[in-house]
Amino acid sequence: MPELRRQQAFVCAMMLAAGAVAGCQQKMAGQPSYQPLEPSDFFADQRSSRPLVAGTVARGHLRTNLALTTGRKTRTGRFLPEREPAPTPTSDRGRAFDENRDFVESFPIAVDEQRIRHGRDRYAIYCAVCHDPLGTGHGKIVERGYTRPPSYHIPRLREAPVGRLFAVISEGYGSMPSYAGQIPAEDRWAIVAYVRALQSSQHFPESSLTDEMKKGLVEARAASGRNPTADSAPKESR
Repeated sequence: MPELRRQQAFVCAMMLAAGAVAGCQQKMAGQPSYQPLEPSDFFADQRSSRPLVAGTVARGHLRTNLALTTGRKTRTGRFLPEREPAPTPTSDRGRAFDENRDFVESFPIAVDEQRIRHGRDRYAIYCAVCHDPLGTGHGKIVERGYTRPPSYHIPRLREAPVGRLFAVISEGYGSMPSYAGQIPAEDRWAIVAYVRALQSSQHFPESSLTDEMKKGLVEARAASGRNPTADSAPKESR
């Protein structure tokens, strides 16, 4: 008999526990919260998803550093082309017109080897598929029909201020979409720093090469089957 009573007590305890668990699950499933875009009778406009309070800025998104977040010197710079269309290139005013005048010329963050390496990694993820690893515009999606971008090594882009390159990444240009949603501002600047390094690598002045660098270049040319003594260093950039 004692054994039977213990079994009955155990069965009763399990039934009570099962009922408690079921009751808990039901309460969890019946939360008085709204689904996204579900209507609500509580508010006059019947919207459960409330608009942001005017003037609200999310933590970490107060963009007081204009150069860091836009690559520009003024807030109106983005709309200058609409307010002041570029004149005819052959006119006197056209020759004096500078479309880059509102972009910053220097980096708003410190640039060192670590940041350039980080920019190289971000470039490999987001940019190389179109611009290719060397930045000549022969990426894989270009080979499959996407609009070919210009090479980073043409004079126009080599002479462009860093703020313009940053703005193109942030806002898009031509067939290139904006990457502001995928890449944080400081990572975009890191990419610009790496692009500058790419440009320098292809237009490095011969007079700045060290003896060790010249030797390595000669060895690389010999390994590739090219004449190691001919054009043994890059020519001066012009």
